[in-house]
Amino acid sequence: MADIRDLWWAAGRLAFPVGTDEWRTSQWHNALRRSAMLLEPVWPKDYSAGPFTHSLPTVALVLYAGPSGSEPETMPEEHLVNALKHRVEDTVRDGLTVRRHDLTDDSPLSALVRQLTEYHPPLASTSSGFELPSAEQWSGGTVMGESARWARYALSNHPLEVSAI
Repeated sequence: MADIRDLWWAAGRLAFPVGTDEWRTSQWHNALRRSAMLLEPVWPKDYSAGPFTHSLPTVALVLYAGPSGSEPETMPEEHLVNALKHRVEDTVRDGLTVRRHDLTDDSPLSALVRQLTEYHPPLASTSSGFELPSAEQWSGGTVMGESARWARYALSNHPLEVSAI
């Protein structure tokens, strides 16, 4: 996603309904919009892949699964960055459970959470035994954890405009 338009295109593709009531879907869409607004100033323009590619849904899920009664648009940036520091997978799962989402069903939201929170073992070589270049090696973990680390660093080290917060 080397272009900012790709960031917003991805946000649009993730804007699926998340329940039967309009309020939860509206909250999810607001979380996606805020995630894209926060990430836009720090979005890499020279790379097409990396941990940043999954930061949009990761940040949106943290915003959406925030404390009960909180709105994704009003979560303070400091709270978001703090939520990205800790085991974000558990934070998201717990928050979605509190919001009464069944993460074992086949809904698009559940599928997204499973995709992002699935553990992947370390990868340093190809199946034929050749060592991968360091940029292509994977230290192990979840895609959500890796993208949360990237987002936390990017958001912590870039002054955001007041309008984006």
